[in-house]
Amino acid sequence: MPKFNRFDVVEMLGITPISKVADEELWNKLVTPMTKGLIGPIVRSDPPVLVETVTGKFVGDEASNLNHHKLYGGQAGYVRYPYVRCFYKTQNGAFIVKRDGVKVEVFCWFGDVESGKGEMILKVGLRDRRFDGTKRANDSALLDYGYDDPIIHKTLSPNLKSVEISIYSFMPGSRIVDATGDEEYDRFIKNPFTFLDRSELFLTYFRRAWNGKRAPGQYCSSIADVSKLVLPAIEAMARAHGYDACEGAVSHYHVARWFMSSGYQFTNAPQAEVVAQFTTGLEKIRHDGTPLTRPQQSWVCVIQSLRPVDLIPASFNLSGPVWPQTNLDNACLWVNKPLTDKAKALLAKIA
Repeated sequence: MPKFNRFDVVEMLGITPISKVADEELWNKLVTPMTKGLIGPIVRSDPPVLVETVTGKFVGDEASNLNHHKLYGGQAGYVRYPYVRCFYKTQNGAFIVKRDGVKVEVFCWFGDVESGKGEMILKVGLRDRRFDGTKRANDSALLDYGYDDPIIHKTLSPNLKSVEISIYSFMPGSRIVDATGDEEYDRFIKNPFTFLDRSELFLTYFRRAWNGKRAPGQYCSSIADVSKLVLPAIEAMARAHGYDACEGAVSHYHVARWFMSSGYQFTNAPQAEVVAQFTTGLEKIRHDGTPLTRPQQSWVCVIQSLRPVDLIPASFNLSGPVWPQTNLDNACLWVNKPLTDKAKALLAKIA
């Protein structure tokens, strides 16, 4: 009698557990009370739509096509794998869920998005990492960055199921450009590393940011309860859906400290040493008589990348470490947290 194959066809086709999380669970667990207070209750539920184009429902709702696939006889503007969009009209905005085989994204919008007058105030992503390090990782239409580099985006272990998390929140009307009209300064706060090739302008904006309360990347104020409630909710959700670990790609020092305070560890040992050097250097600055706010700590980390190094103010020059993730290249500062005993044992062995 022939030996027939036994395999999980759904898993091989790339339909992962995280993509099956119900909209109701996402609404109840990931949309915080303050966010719900802003957008109000759901008043209309549209039928789910299968979307196969880069163009979305409105401006700001677009998908990505990182692998530049062309379908239907070579036409551009189509994504490699379609995704499902669920649109819920709320009293003051919208709650939107997008999902394909490997990722689910939650969006909350404030304002009349259907008339082009909305602001995105919450974005939470959960992405299965099983295809990272291969071209297939970039086939998802719900990506902001590529994950195909086999070294930078190497998975924790082929024996572990891992989900990457991303969390962003924005108080409506709090963007720097809305208050100042200064679009360039807004771009500097959003990604100061893109200004390193203009050292004088960088230093001008650095001094301006130093006296403010915005950390690098915080071009909007955040919704206060998101940082407190969403991360543990995601971890519980990932564990309940069969994942062994959660991972994140850290942008700035204050984000790294936030993850670390929740039990996350750096995946790459040399990068962990670099972050430790920053922590030691920042502590020395404090010991020498200059107390730093958390945003200022992150700004000190950013300015270490300025060249030539003699442009770095002497009191802030840490003499060596350079922040690992700038979004100017593919470099990525991964952190992870084991959720199961299996992951704890395996990651401890790897470390």
